Order: sequence, then C-alpha cells, then structure tokens
Amino acid sequence: MNIKMKAHYMVLVYVILIVLAVVWMFPLVSMATLIVKSPAEFNAFPFWSLPEIQAMPGNLAENFRAAMVDAEIGYSFFNSLIYAMIAGVGSAFLSSLAGFALVHLRIRAPQSWFMTIFIGNMFPFQMFLIPLYLFLNALYLYDTRLGLALVYLGICIPFALFVYRNYAFTLPRDFFDAAMVDGASKWGSFYRLFFPMTIPAFAVVFCFQFMWTWNDLLFGLILSERYRPVMTALMRLSGARATVPEPILVTGAIVASLPTVIVLLVMLKFFVRGFTLVTEK
Repeated sequence: MNIKMKAHYMVLVYVILIVLAVVWMFPLVSMATLIVKSPAEFNAFPFWSLPEIQAMPGNLAENFRAAMVDAEIGYSFFNSLIYAMIAGVGSAFLSSLAGFALVHLRIRAPQSWFMTIFIGNMFPFQMFLIPLYLFLNALYLYDTRLGLALVYLGICIPFALFVYRNYAFTLPRDFFDAAMVDGASKWGSFYRLFFPMTIPAFAVVFCFQFMWTWNDLLFGLILSERYRPVMTALMRLSGARATVPEPILVTGAIVASLPTVIVLLVMLKFFVRGFTLVTEK
C-alpha cells in the first residue's frame, strides 16, 4: 500500500512539474516565434506560423538592428552596462572594506556605524528622488553618467554591506590577529586574507546589485535625460506600440534582459556557494 501511494505521489509530482515547465516555457516559445519574423510576416501569418527557415536569420538580424539602432536601445544599453558594472563592482569592493573594518578591526561603536549606513534601505526609494535631484544639480552632475553612476553606487552599498558584514562574522578573528602579530598591516590583512576569503560574498553582492541596477527604471527616468539606462528606452519603445512592430519590441526586450542572464550564468558557481554561506551562517 505504501509503495502504491508513493508511486502515485511521484506521478502527481511529475505531472505538476511538467505542467509548470510548459507554463514557464510558453512565453519563451512565443517570443522565439516573434523574433524570427519580419513585421510584414507577423501581420500576414497566424501567430504560431513560422517563415521559411532561410529567412529566419535575416529577419532576426534586421529585428536586432532595428531595436538597437532605430529604437536607440543600443545607446541606452551601453549606459546601463556602465552603471551596472560600477554599482556591482564598486558596492562589492566598498562593502568589503566596510565589512572588514566593522567586524575585524577594533573601531568604536561598529553597530552604530552599520545601522547608520544600512538605514538607507529602510525607506522607500521615492523619498530620495527630490534630495538627489537637488544634490546632483548643486554639483552640476544632473544628466551626467557620473552623477547617475554615483547614485546607483550609493543606493547599492547598504544591502551590499549587510551581506558582507554577515559573511565577515563567519571568519575567525584569530586569523587577522595572528597576521597582525606577524607584522601584517591592516591593509595587508585585508588584501591577503580577508578579500580572497570573501570572494563568494563578492559574487553574491555583484550579481544582486548588477541585476538590480540593470533593471532599475525609477532613478534612470528621473535623474537623467540624455544618459538614461536601457529600461527607460524599453519603456519608451513599449509605449510606442502603435508605431513599433511587435517583433522589434520583443527583440528589444530580449536584448535588454540578456546581460543579467549572462552574468548569473557566469557567476553561478560562486553565487550559489556564497548565497548558501551567507544564508546559513
């Protein structure tokens, strides 16, 4: 009886998983059928019909060109790449310095320092828009790549510090005390011990902050006009659906989502290891 019940349970589990897989794959398959059609073929053919195989590469290349050049997604794509790399790498490195100082250096009131920095994540980001706008205007950084990059970097640091601080608590302080006894400076202890031991945490912070910055719309839309990120271009493209053919619109959406997928796949080994350690400890 137990064996039969277990077999029925496994069948039910597999059926549910297959249904979920089909549901998950449905939008991907529908997008694939769109991007290989030209706008004229999309209007002429039924939705699930495909053009001739030899025409698919040309249609895909033309849709990609139209999305990147005509719709100006390529320029915004470059802007987002700059912002996401600065926010991801910069917040991970700066939070590693802060995490090392707060946990393994004897500074006064480390908890107060941490809460002062982390409190930035406790308020809605909409609250920061007017102060940031006035601040960037005062420094002549409004509508510049540098100004928006600094905004993203500052927004990312509190969460990055939260991750790095928790990870730093898993490393015994004796390692760093022994290194200083042997003559290592504070910078030497950080560079030769702490930073190499926290590469998994660096990967977690980088992945999270790269993806968040890449997908941000709020700050890019308000704090810049000429150097807006790719999500604002995609929003503008989707808002012009009456004039932009669906194959080009879907191609632009796929292009805009590719970097986050690539970063996660490349960093997957470090990301899984670091995320497991951060959440378990």
